[in-house]
This record gives sequence, C-alpha cells and structure tokens, in this order.
Amino acid sequence: MDLSILDQYENKEAFTEEVKKTTFDTEMQCHGCGQVLVHSFLKTLKIDNPELLMASSPFFGGMALTGNTCGALLAGLMVLGLVYGRQDVSEGVPGLIKGVKPLRKFIQFFAERHPTINCKDITGTDLADPQKAEAYFAAGGLARCAGILSDVAGYVGDRIYENHQAQKAVKAEK
Repeated sequence: MDLSILDQYENKEAFTEEVKKTTFDTEMQCHGCGQVLVHSFLKTLKIDNPELLMASSPFFGGMALTGNTCGALLAGLMVLGLVYGRQDVSEGVPGLIKGVKPLRKFIQFFAERHPTINCKDITGTDLADPQKAEAYFAAGGLARCAGILSDVAGYVGDRIYENHQAQKAVKAEK
C-alpha cells in the first residue's frame, strides 16, 4: 500500500489527530462503528476502495447487531491488515505470520482498555433491541462509542505512521 500521503503531515501527531477527529465526527453523524473507522482511514489516506468500505458495514452493534465482537476492534484489524496483511494467499502461513505481531499488539491494546471484546458487554446493552438502543444513545452512548473508535483510530494511525517511517528509512539505506 502506498502511504506516501503521510509525508504531507508535519508529524505523527498531526496525522493521528486528523484521523481521530474524522472518526469521532463521522460516528456522531453517521453511526456504524466498523464502517466509520474504515471510512476515516480511507478518507484520510485518500484511498478509493468502495468494496472495502462495503465489506466493513456489518461491523456495528457487535457484528450485525449481535452484541458480539466490537466493530472498532474488527475494523482496526482490517485497517492494519491493509498495511501488515499478506498480499497473496499463495504466501501461505508464513505470509500470515509475517504480519501478525502488530495485529496482536493492537488486540492487546484494545484488551487493556476494555474488560471484553464484546459490544454488548462494552456498551452494557443490547443494541438490537430498539428501546434499549434508544436509551443507550439518549444517555450519551453514541459519544462513548465514538470515543472508543477515536481511541482505536489513534492507535492504528500511530502504527501506520510508524510503519511508513520505518519503510522510508529502509529505502533510504539502499
């Protein structure tokens, strides 16, 4: 993935702050945790990938409103996969293992901040139940979820920026 657009940012903080703000604001306006996070990175990195955006749409309310795995976690993995994922299935297990370390670190980051990875447990409600969802959002739940997404965007953005800087350093040495 070409991340040369990151060179337009003064520093890592400028990039991460932009993607965090885009994520928070978009969640507050549009909703849809996982898709919002993916959208924010695609927009900020100026990547046109409507298929990836569509593929991330089920990751809200804990995977299509089931209350299971948090959409912020799933989408964070998707975005990191754009940078660290294998490019061809024929790379086999070695191709998967090559990029797994940063993904595992992200999962650890998420687990340190939340007692569980399940949406229903993080939010304390069943978002598939319209009355419970309405009560959650009326009590500020949307801003809480937007904060989680923004936090994830900051971590993922930091990793992407660091990876880009490391790749530039390797190229400069050659």
